[in-house]
Amino acid sequence: MKRLICLLLALLLPCAALAEYSMAGYDPENVYRNWESNLFLKRMEEKTGVKFTYRQYGKEDEWTAVKAAMTAGNDDLPDVLFKARLSPDECMDMLDRGVLVDLKPYLEQDCPNLYAILQAHPEYWDAITLPDGRIAALPAISEQPMQNSVWLNKSWMDTLKLSMPTTIDELTDVLRAFRDQDPNRNGKKDEIPLAFIGSFDLKFLGHAFGLIANDYNIRAVDGQVEFVPLNENFRAFIEWLRLLYSEGLIDKDGFATSDTLRQVTDSNKTNIYGGVITTMTTTFLPAAWSSQYAVMPPLAYNGETVYRDFAGAVTTGTFAITTHCADVHALLQWVDQFYTEEVHILASAGEENTDYIVDPDGTWRMTAAAQNNTYFTSETLITSGTAVPGLSSDAFQRRYSDSTVCYISEQLDVVNASAQRPFPYYSLTKAQQEEIAPLQAAIGRLVDESIARWVLGEVEITDASFAQFGQDLNDAGLPAFMAFWQKILDGGNSK
Repeated sequence: MKRLICLLLALLLPCAALAEYSMAGYDPENVYRNWESNLFLKRMEEKTGVKFTYRQYGKEDEWTAVKAAMTAGNDDLPDVLFKARLSPDECMDMLDRGVLVDLKPYLEQDCPNLYAILQAHPEYWDAITLPDGRIAALPAISEQPMQNSVWLNKSWMDTLKLSMPTTIDELTDVLRAFRDQDPNRNGKKDEIPLAFIGSFDLKFLGHAFGLIANDYNIRAVDGQVEFVPLNENFRAFIEWLRLLYSEGLIDKDGFATSDTLRQVTDSNKTNIYGGVITTMTTTFLPAAWSSQYAVMPPLAYNGETVYRDFAGAVTTGTFAITTHCADVHALLQWVDQFYTEEVHILASAGEENTDYIVDPDGTWRMTAAAQNNTYFTSETLITSGTAVPGLSSDAFQRRYSDSTVCYISEQLDVVNASAQRPFPYYSLTKAQQEEIAPLQAAIGRLVDESIARWVLGEVEITDASFAQFGQDLNDAGLPAFMAFWQKILDGGNSK
């Protein structure tokens, strides 16, 4: 009888150890992922003993409405929000209404992996900490964030025996060579020396004049907020852009096109692009052309190289725990494993010897079964679609057997070495967002339209036009705009 009882207990223990919780979140329909059957989530269940029921949403507006219903108390709360895409004001509202748990008091004890990362990078604390010091949601952290870079056609440069430019004069000469010396060797003058989309992309060339700014056209310098378009170097920058345009060195359609309109899908076509400003050339050029392009190292200004950090290492609002959860500790310990290389690999490549194989030289490759499965990413992995909490480790990706992947990582290193945030991490309340939105709409549009008109030659670059620019900015509310951001900068975030 005693042996029978022990046997029964042994059979019952696995069931007793399996804790079940509810999860809600957002993954776009176009990733074709079903959380109920997703192999990564099943593997995490086996690994941790934590099981979930799922409420998955595939439409952004639907997920936004669900979050609003939770906040208003009109929807049953799940235990966790996963791939949650929570904005700072949503986080603050949900905390204030008792929907979410403040996670800050738990992190040191329950999230040792994440806590160690945050301690090593104090700026990450600022990214996830709300103005009142609370932490509502955990982040996705990338060791190698994407950058909006200048990619130059290295094959053309080799053909024309050109070196990678290090100054604006050298870059201008390279673009002139692309225009004049038929680098694609088709006997036609069809080359586009440098492609871009709108004022947004062009502003990434401002680093050559020591100018970097965030999307609000501001940066922090010695504790003061600077409006970069009023910097003394901004006019010289605009004059150079005008020169590039007038000489046909940048795309004549750059202010009136998009990646979709300019997309090239046939790798057998003649390549006409000498350089592109983009995150990845594959956004509009065939993947087969990727190896032709190399990232231009940021150009030095006064002996220093600075570049605007575009994507940033931290994506906020990816994981939160609601007040419905009966065991915050257990779910934080579950998600903390996402901040390890082991789980990152499981999430982004799958299981060793099943989905990928590590060869004796240390490189890894997908198995035939994984390569031949059209739905492998959606069925087996979790990292595509909406940002997933955790640490994206670059070291493993660099060991991939396809040299193109390693090459792209190496190219991103070129910019990441100089990339810096123009303005510290911050969070805005809903009231602050409503305060700044109309000012940004007017001022941001004025800056971008002014750049376009100067570059296109619709407005002359003169003392008078720049004086009018300054007056227009003031009329649009620049003093209030700057006072707002100075207050944000002075306030900082409590750690």
